[in-house]
Amino acid sequence: MKFFFLVKTTTLIIFILDDVHKIIINIIMSRTLLALVVLAAVSQAVFVKRASDPNAGVFAQLEALEETPMGKKLLDTIALQMKNKSPLGDIAKMLQDLRENLILQQQDAELVHVAQEADCEAEIYGYNRRIDFASNEITEASNDIQRFSAEIDLLTTEIENKVSQLNILNEQEENLRVQRADDNEAFKGRQITTPKVVEALDVIASKLSAIQPEGDAEAVLAELHRIGGENPILALVSLASTFSAEKLQSVQEKIAELRASLEQSIIDDQEEETQAQLNFETALSEFAEQRTALQVAKKDAENKLTSTENQLAAAKKRKYDAGRELQSASTGKAQKEAECEAWRTEYARDTEQRTVEVAIVRQVEEILATKLEGASSYIKDRIN
Repeated sequence: MKFFFLVKTTTLIIFILDDVHKIIINIIMSRTLLALVVLAAVSQAVFVKRASDPNAGVFAQLEALEETPMGKKLLDTIALQMKNKSPLGDIAKMLQDLRENLILQQQDAELVHVAQEADCEAEIYGYNRRIDFASNEITEASNDIQRFSAEIDLLTTEIENKVSQLNILNEQEENLRVQRADDNEAFKGRQITTPKVVEALDVIASKLSAIQPEGDAEAVLAELHRIGGENPILALVSLASTFSAEKLQSVQEKIAELRASLEQSIIDDQEEETQAQLNFETALSEFAEQRTALQVAKKDAENKLTSTENQLAAAKKRKYDAGRELQSASTGKAQKEAECEAWRTEYARDTEQRTVEVAIVRQVEEILATKLEGASSYIKDRIN
């Protein structure tokens, strides 16, 4: 066994030295022969030293293990057990239990990792659904806000128009009432004055019928001068007494026509007043109908406005709530993703560490199983 190890080590060293020599020759062919001689001497010294120590390979492996925390603790434990003269079987059992425990730990960690990944997937899926729902809510609420705001503007304009129309209607009705009152007052005045005119014409007609035509003109003028300012009718009669029979007859006919015309005007005026009053009442009825229709339309628009304002407020609250939900879900998702990433990092780190530790335990087991003498020598030197 020792001979085989020595031959193998010697052959390896020769191969290494041969490669080194080739590299040196290729790179620095211009170097002096002295440098080659020195390198050969150094190589020969190394060869002699390593070839003379049969446990060099085991020592190198164990020294490398000493550089790791796990290897150092393991060698400390083995050294302590060997110091206490524990059987080699107990040491092997200790190493086996340690290796199997590490493997079980890794298996448990893998189960936890699978559960964590499932939890991450489920929770992130839930957060994504919440984010999608909240985003849709914000979009729909924003559209509703825009639509309701436009409807409110239209309804507000409609109400203002209805108020303006009502004001115009009231103004028109008031003007009509004032005009009707003025017309009625004028009618009443005519009802008083026109009969008096007719009565005056009757007096004139009776006076004219008693006149003798072609009277003394000077006497008539003197009489007109005397009574003209006090009694116009009498003055007119006195003047008519100067007319010829034909002219007097013509005047009497004109007065009769005028009287008939005035009497007819009284009748016509009465009928027109009656018709005007009927038209006035009809107009008032139409005004009332228009006012009722406008008031109903205005009330309906006001009700719609109130309802739309409530819908707008609800849409704004919906958008606000959806915004808070979006922020909450986004924050939760980010925190969960960070947590999951930390789990993955921890799992990868622990898996790598356990893999290294299992490999170290296996290496120690292999050394103790195949190179016990060299390992025992190393550990004894370590104890001493």
